[in-house]
Amino acid sequence: MTTLAGDMILLAFDAEGGRLPVRQSLAPAVRGALLAELLDGGALTDEAGAAGAVGEAPPDAALREVWQRIGAEPGRKWLHWVRKDGRASIHAVLRGLEKDGLLERSSGRVFGVFPLERVGLTPAGLAAAGELRAAVTAAVEDPGARADGGAADGRVALLAGLAHAGGQLGTVLAADRRRAFKDRLTALSEGAAPVSAAVRRAVQDLQGAAVS
Repeated sequence: MTTLAGDMILLAFDAEGGRLPVRQSLAPAVRGALLAELLDGGALTDEAGAAGAVGEAPPDAALREVWQRIGAEPGRKWLHWVRKDGRASIHAVLRGLEKDGLLERSSGRVFGVFPLERVGLTPAGLAAAGELRAAVTAAVEDPGARADGGAADGRVALLAGLAHAGGQLGTVLAADRRRAFKDRLTALSEGAAPVSAAVRRAVQDLQGAAVS
C-alpha cells in the first residue's frame, strides 16, 4: 500500500501517466498528506493547533523524516510543517513510489545541453492511479457516503479532503463537478482538519505571492 502522500502524487499525474505537472501547490499538498497520515495513525498529536510527535518512528522514510523533525522542534504550528521542506518531501515520496515499481525515471538533455529528468508511471502505477481516481470520485459523488468517510473509506475520504484543500482534484473532477459537489468537498476537507486548513492557507499564500 502506498502512503497518503504517494497517493497524492499519483493523483497529480496526467491521465496518461507520463507527466507530473509542475505546480507550486503540490508541495504543501504532499506535506499535508504526510502530516495527516502521521496524525491519523497516532504518530502525531494536535496540541492546541501545534503538532507533537509521539510513539515510535514510522518505517516509511518520508514519514519518518517528518516525524523526526517535529519531535526535534515541538510546539510549532501545522502551517509551519506544511510549508517546511516541500520539495525534499516530494523527492522522498517519488523515491518511495519508484522503489514500489509505480514510477520510473529517465534522464536526458534539452537542446543537447540542459539536463532534464523525466518521471512517468509504470503500467502498475497507471493502474494504481486509475483505481485511486475512481475511488476518490466515488467518495465525492456518492450521496450515501458519510462525510467523515466512515470506517471503510476513511483513507480515501482523507485523501479527497486534503486534495481539495490543496487544489489537487483537477485530474479527478472537472471544474463543473467540483462546483456541483462543493458542499461535499468542504465536508471532506473539514474531516481532514487540522491539517487541511494549514494546507489551504499555504496554497492561498503561494497563489497570492504569484500574482503580487
